[in-house]
Amino acid sequence: MKHLISIQVKDRFGTLARVVELFSSRGYNLDSVCTGEGEEKGTHRIIIATRGDDKKIKQILKLLKNIVYVFKVTLLDPSQTISAELMLVRLRCGADQRMKVLELIKTFEGEVIEMDGKTVSFRVMGSASKLNGATEVFREFEILELARTGEAAIHK
Repeated sequence: MKHLISIQVKDRFGTLARVVELFSSRGYNLDSVCTGEGEEKGTHRIIIATRGDDKKIKQILKLLKNIVYVFKVTLLDPSQTISAELMLVRLRCGADQRMKVLELIKTFEGEVIEMDGKTVSFRVMGSASKLNGATEVFREFEILELARTGEAAIHK
């Protein structure tokens, strides 16, 4: 089962590395990591998407609380969480495919960023499952680059 964990940390060198090392040293997989400035100056919020049973997640939460500079760890309840992810894509797109690509971008509520005679670059924002679906649809074309942020999340 997928879980989102919110970790609030002091903005100190090496803190993110310690968090990631906790997962890798125990063989836990990270589906995504999203980090950035927190609500208070000098803090960061790290959102980690991972999978595991309740026992494994409980162990992860306990271990995270022991990391230096971590001051709050929260397992986010999906029914009480707003989350989103950003995906940037650059496709090879000739004139013969352009209309179909633009229609698909619109279908996923995406936005064209740049377009020339050979490529189209666009962004799509939404849930991880929406972006997974968009990725599969756009594989029909030649994806030149694809980058995703990982899920950002806050309480409702």
